Amino acid sequence: MKSASYVRAAILAALALVLGVALKAIHDREQTLTHGQVVLLQLAPVDPRSLMQGDYMALRFAIDNELPARDGTRPSPPARYAVLALDAQDRARLTGVSDTPPAGEAVAMRIRQRDGRPTIGPNAFFFQEGTADRYEAARWGEFRVAPDGSALLTHLRDAELNRLGEQLR
Repeated sequence: MKSASYVRAAILAALALVLGVALKAIHDREQTLTHGQVVLLQLAPVDPRSLMQGDYMALRFAIDNELPARDGTRPSPPARYAVLALDAQDRARLTGVSDTPPAGEAVAMRIRQRDGRPTIGPNAFFFQEGTADRYEAARWGEFRVAPDGSALLTHLRDAELNRLGEQLR
């Protein structure tokens, strides 16, 4: 009988741990959306449609072409960061790459590997079916970037930096 109560306690503890981790992740993303630095990255959109996933725009970021490939001769650190300089309109340009987040006022975004190539953004932007024409003019991705380098793509913008896909009321 005691073993059954231990199993129940272990299941409840595991459930509490999973819920705690999920709530922490949600909280961190909400903080990034609320308090994160706005950063605009120039993009080179492609316009595929996916019958399995719905409508989306495949994304490539111009800055990815400037990121150096990982040197295979040394061990990889847990994360690398693209160090960015922002102009008055929050448009980013790459100023360097670092194995640690830079201190001070510099803005940094985590670099990820996708298909063996470095990138700092997602590879797709999903939108509601039938609204693809709203995003055809996309030239910039708007991100919210947290101090730890994590970033969330929040909007697409046109060449004049107007947000796309928002309904005017």
